[in-house]
Amino acid sequence: MPPPPEERPTTEGTTEDNATATQTTEDPSPDGSPVRAPLHTATFVTAVAAVRPIGHPFLRITFRGGDLHAFRSVGPDQFVYLLLPPPGHDALTIDGKFGWDDYRAMPEAQRPVGAYYTVRAHRPALTEIDIDVLLHDPPGIASIWAVNARPGAPAALWGPRTAYAPPKGTRHQLLLGDETALPAIAAILEALAPDATATVLLALHRDTVIDLPPHPAAKVIRIDHDSTAGPPSALVAAVRARQPAIDGLYVWGGGEFETMAAIRRHLREERGLPAPRVSVVGYWRKTTEA
Repeated sequence: MPPPPEERPTTEGTTEDNATATQTTEDPSPDGSPVRAPLHTATFVTAVAAVRPIGHPFLRITFRGGDLHAFRSVGPDQFVYLLLPPPGHDALTIDGKFGWDDYRAMPEAQRPVGAYYTVRAHRPALTEIDIDVLLHDPPGIASIWAVNARPGAPAALWGPRTAYAPPKGTRHQLLLGDETALPAIAAILEALAPDATATVLLALHRDTVIDLPPHPAAKVIRIDHDSTAGPPSALVAAVRARQPAIDGLYVWGGGEFETMAAIRRHLREERGLPAPRVSVVGYWRKTTEA
C-alpha cells in the first residue's frame, strides 16, 4: 500500500464550481507542480455499479450511490484516491468518516489499499462516478481488483483534488502525457470552450486505443513506442522539438514522474514559462504499481 495521499506525489487536477470546492490551497508535488486541493476533501463510501472495457488497455468502473450524493466536482482533471478492502477482506474496513490519521492508527492488516485515479465522469443526478483503470503488466493491487470487480463490490473514494488551472489570458493549451493522462485529457477537452485552442501531445504504446472527444480547435499528436514502461525521452524530446510560443501558453501534463519533472524543468528553466502556466504532475513512478 502506498503512503497516504498527502505524503506521495499527487496526480490530476482543476478548478471551479461549488463554493467550498473553489477555496483551494496549493500543495506542491515533489516535482514542484502545484496540486490544488479543496479545503474539504472527504471520503465517499460507494459501490461498483458496472464494469466494462472501453478500449485497450482500459476498464471503466462506474460507482453509484452511497455517499456520492455529497460529491462536488472541482474541475475536469479532478482525481480521487480509490480505497479498497485490504487483502483477505471482502468488506471495507473504513467508513465515511475515514481520514489519513485513521489510516496511520490502523493495524496494517486492516488498512485499505488503493491508488489514485481520474474522475472521468461525474453524473450528480444519478449519483454516479466513472473512473478508467489502466491495465498494465505487472499488475498492481488496484488494477487486479478492477479486473475482478463486480456490481455491488464495496469501495470508497477520497478527494477530490486537482492541478488544472489555466490562468487568465491563456490563449493556447498544451496537454501532454502517457496512457495515465488520457482520462484527464479527455475530460479537459470535453470542458474546453469551443473557441479555445489546444495541442494534445501523447506518447503511447502502439497498441493503445484512444477515443478522445472531438474538439473543433484541438490538434492531437501521437508518438508510438513499443516499451511497456514508455521511454521517458520520447515525450521530453517531443516537447523540446515543438518549441511552442510562450506568450499566452498554458501547459498541463500527467505521466511518469521523472518524465514530467524533466518537462517541467525544460518549460520553467529553459523556456522561461511562469509557474502559474505550468501544471505538469507525476502520476506514477517506474517502481510504483497501481
